[in-house]
Amino acid sequence: MITITHTFNNYLESVKYARSHNTYLAYSNAIKYFRISLKSNGVDPETDSADKIHEDAISWFAYDLKGYSAASEQLYIIAVKGYFEYLVAENLSSINLSKVRLLIKQRTRKPGKRLPQFPTDNISKILDFLEKATFAGISDQKTKLRAMRDKAFLITLADTGLRVHEACLLRRGDINWNEGKALVIGKGNRQDVVRFSMRSQFALRAYLQERSQLDGKSGKQLGSLPLFSRHDKGAGLKIKPITPTTGRNIVTASV
Repeated sequence: MITITHTFNNYLESVKYARSHNTYLAYSNAIKYFRISLKSNGVDPETDSADKIHEDAISWFAYDLKGYSAASEQLYIIAVKGYFEYLVAENLSSINLSKVRLLIKQRTRKPGKRLPQFPTDNISKILDFLEKATFAGISDQKTKLRAMRDKAFLITLADTGLRVHEACLLRRGDINWNEGKALVIGKGNRQDVVRFSMRSQFALRAYLQERSQLDGKSGKQLGSLPLFSRHDKGAGLKIKPITPTTGRNIVTASV
């Protein structure tokens, strides 16, 4: 009988010779935590054979990794998926790899995309420029709305500390204009109060005022409409929220 521990050692040995030293260390950590996850679910790597491992073990492991960052979770899951593939390739297990991949997709988080980091001085210059920018000379309505939206979006991100995807989810009714704040749902479904600076409120009010006719024709309650809307041919006359991809493009295009 080949124990699970024996297969762990053989798998890591193959990683050691095929991958970088840092990758080997990361995979070793992943297997260490996977060993703990197995034991907590009634599988003993020291005495049980490799065929005792089944597809649900990846779900156990994903659950046990929730205290780690999404990036760490993905790294460790990839390492253990590689171990499952090793077991199948060596005819040590009849694990269904297609089911493993599906469980990974269903049970794990995706690491957030990082935005480029810009020097503080550059950010200040951009915000100063935006604060002074006026768009009276733009005759095309959609172009003008996009410019005013992007200005309000960038100033809002800078002054509230909201993440791009959080700002994209905001609705008009989320903001308490009298108090200059909004209640947003952050990481882990935690409620956070976000305060809006005077310049962000000014930019938002100007943008929404320019958008008022479109919003009024939408047939929906104003409070339910997105704070930041699309203004392109695909959206037509409908008030649709911008996506996080569009939000990131607004940020990167500003530098």
